[in-house]
Amino acid sequence: MKRLYPWLIAATAAVTVIYINLVAGCGGGGSLTTRPEAPKAGFGRLLCEAVKEADELVLVAAGGDVNFGDGVTPYLTSNGVDYPWAHVSDLFSSANIGFVNLECCISTGGSPIPGKSFCFRGPPDSVVGMARAGIDIVSLANNHSKDYGTGALLDTFANLEKSDIRWCGAGKDAREAYACTVLTVHGKKAGFLAFNSIVPSGWPATADGPGCTTTWDEERMADTIKSAKVECDYVVASFHWGVELQTSPTGEQRNLAHLAVDSGADLVLGHHPHVVQGFELYKNRLISYSLGNFIFSPPREISAKTVVLLAVIGPEGLVQAKIVPAVISGCRPVLMEGSQAQLWLNTISGYSHNLSTDLSIRNGSGFIDGARTPD
Repeated sequence: MKRLYPWLIAATAAVTVIYINLVAGCGGGGSLTTRPEAPKAGFGRLLCEAVKEADELVLVAAGGDVNFGDGVTPYLTSNGVDYPWAHVSDLFSSANIGFVNLECCISTGGSPIPGKSFCFRGPPDSVVGMARAGIDIVSLANNHSKDYGTGALLDTFANLEKSDIRWCGAGKDAREAYACTVLTVHGKKAGFLAFNSIVPSGWPATADGPGCTTTWDEERMADTIKSAKVECDYVVASFHWGVELQTSPTGEQRNLAHLAVDSGADLVLGHHPHVVQGFELYKNRLISYSLGNFIFSPPREISAKTVVLLAVIGPEGLVQAKIVPAVISGCRPVLMEGSQAQLWLNTISGYSHNLSTDLSIRNGSGFIDGARTPD
């Protein structure tokens, strides 16, 4: 059980100190189990304009693409499995739920898919460091989850489960892949779903075959989110979409994101472009169109700049989001400071302004405030 250290909420003239606890589980869908307590340094002071009851809030920490293969593997071999998370583990462990997109399979078996330009496979012990860093759930709905074949995807499920990390967006068949993975935060159910728009041949889950979800059937996607919202207090929807190295979302991204929110999603988390894109506040639900790379071997400067998103959601949607700037160095995210942080946040603010969303910059972080709850 993770405990969020005290953080400050200002609601009207009153200031209340709150503690929030997480009970998470293992595997994809199914019953929950309890994780051991892992206290870390706190999220810090979060000022909000107006909130409902404190025990209704959920803090989600989210990062971008995590790939333990390619150029990252030698760093794991030389420095250990905790190395990639050294500068960001406090942020994830302090949140109720830590989430990333796992951009590789976790296995020692299989063979690269013939003809595929990039195939990523990470060592099984890499998930041990990920769990210790505070990651509770990952998306497997992406174009690399089956890079080494179906057997390696099944190994990924097994290796994640061994470390009590859950997943969404993939399964042993379509029923499992589209199932909502539920985490319980102080009695509130937070459901996670993931969908993939970048779909190589042989990737989709079938009625009797392993694979991932897709966005091809938008009605099915919307119905899946609607069903999750009936079951859960909050729904987080992850999407693998967009155009690589493009810093603005496509029309398709925006349409899918808005459909997700209209169907009941309370937070939308995007991946795949390998660069950060802007944030949009739509119906007081936060949409992150791309969180960029995170643990990766980026080939260019623009794809080395990244963020950690800390989003507090409540019954009326976004309460407040904090965007922590970082840069990938030695295949791991390192938090930015000073003028470097300011310049990068200015850029992200510009991206978000183009999406009609205000991002203010204070003390080296960016903030997006949710709409005031009507009296």
